[in-house]
Amino acid sequence: MTMKKVSLDMTVYELVQQQPTIVPVMVALGLDGVTNPGLLQTAGRFMTLRKGAKMKSISISSLVKQLQQAGFEVVADDEK
Repeated sequence: MTMKKVSLDMTVYELVQQQPTIVPVMVALGLDGVTNPGLLQTAGRFMTLRKGAKMKSISISSLVKQLQQAGFEVVADDEK
């Protein structure tokens, strides 16, 4: 099974377009705005996982761990 690569600095909109299976993971983390199409089309175009985690007081290490457990590989922006 190949890991699905994601970056903490991709916009939420990009992530959902490229990796739709990330939505339930994000919701479980408390980033539930991804289920609102209007919000995804607006704020999702500039909100990144990193910014969202900061806004919701979720540690980056916890975010990365949850993503990895869900089968995602978290990469630096220059690796995606």
